[in-house]
Amino acid sequence: MNRTPFAVAPKSANAGFTLVELCVGLGIVGALAGQALPALTKMHQERALRAVADALGDDLRLARAEAARLSDSVYFRVSGKGAQACYVVYIGNRNDCDCAGGQAACTAPGSAVIKAEWLPTQHAMRLRSNAETLQFQHRQGLVTQTGSIEVSLAGGAGIRQVIAITGRVRHCYSGVKLAGMPKCA
Repeated sequence: MNRTPFAVAPKSANAGFTLVELCVGLGIVGALAGQALPALTKMHQERALRAVADALGDDLRLARAEAARLSDSVYFRVSGKGAQACYVVYIGNRNDCDCAGGQAACTAPGSAVIKAEWLPTQHAMRLRSNAETLQFQHRQGLVTQTGSIEVSLAGGAGIRQVIAITGRVRHCYSGVKLAGMPKCA
């Protein structure tokens, strides 16, 4: 039996992409990236918002726990406006401590800062509160002057920490809907 080997086709001179195909492919990639980047930026901002709001809620719970642990009233004070805002958790007398000057400081002897926080500067966030100073009582864990503290983005999304008279903290969203969170009433 005589077998003839298969003939190998000569290599085509047109192997690869043409300039038109390359431009179309780059155009498609550019259009997809143009749609994805704003969504990724928004997702990154919302993640930072959730992190700041979670830390705020944790610090409110810390104030309540410290009041019980120390058997003394603990104060939670919001200072400053908008993006320059901060909050301080302290013991002593009402309005003895503040963090508005970029540093937490107390004016009266016997007052001490437990914790102070400032909003991160890399994100355009604002901090608003309807009560400047909350007092967590040590006996029942109650808070005098209930209130809410909201952290919000310039784009409208916000997370509000609502402090009940019992000292319990819950959160809800305001403005743009955030997944996994109830809407504020």
